Amino acid sequence: MKQIILVFLMCFTLAVLVPGCLQTKEVNPAYVNQTTLDNLGWIMSGEPQVESMSQMVGDVEVVMNTATVNYIDEALMMDINRQITDLGVTKDSGNSEAQFTSLFMTIRVALPAGIALPEQVLTGIIDASIQNMDPGSDIKEFYQVGEETVTINTGSNVQARSYEGYIESNDSGEDVKLKIRGVIASWSDEGTTTIVLGVLPAEDMILKVPTEVRRSETLTIAINEEQEYQDILALIQNVE
Repeated sequence: MKQIILVFLMCFTLAVLVPGCLQTKEVNPAYVNQTTLDNLGWIMSGEPQVESMSQMVGDVEVVMNTATVNYIDEALMMDINRQITDLGVTKDSGNSEAQFTSLFMTIRVALPAGIALPEQVLTGIIDASIQNMDPGSDIKEFYQVGEETVTINTGSNVQARSYEGYIESNDSGEDVKLKIRGVIASWSDEGTTTIVLGVLPAEDMILKVPTEVRRSETLTIAINEEQEYQDILALIQNVE
């Protein structure tokens, strides 16, 4: 993602033929309202990441500031763990699926002079961020399948675009292929651009895991896709 940003910075600088430094405002992380998180069973994952990237081209320094916050669906993770336990999976199985859950990320970006993020750069940041949300899995064939209007915290309406694809993983020693759904939206306000991305399982998980009774067994972990999707929309609506 940094390479994409630096390319944009160079192009932007070439279009602004003035010496000195182009002023870029500081960005505050885009947090989801805590009451919403508590009600839905989501939690923040790690600490917010605030970064400032700059590029000198001639006499001009161009600065881009970003703030990223990650969230996970703790309620879904606990439900998956409960189902795995109820199905008799041994606790020492090392099953990575017990840590699988829906993900949500907010990215707030400030560019020089408060300009809105160009569509080409926005697309590049989204593509890189999707892959970085779950580096242990390979997201493939991620295509847009629809969109709907969502009213955000400011009262404005934005388009939340829906995507479908699948991930492949073999962290547990078994090849796992799972259909996923993504939701992406973005908006500009007060000199910054906010990008939100959600990724959720779009089908039940079919796993082969060791059990207390048999050496291995095919198990089904139930996922409520529609509930997860509604959670993502609620998170988007309550980004502050």
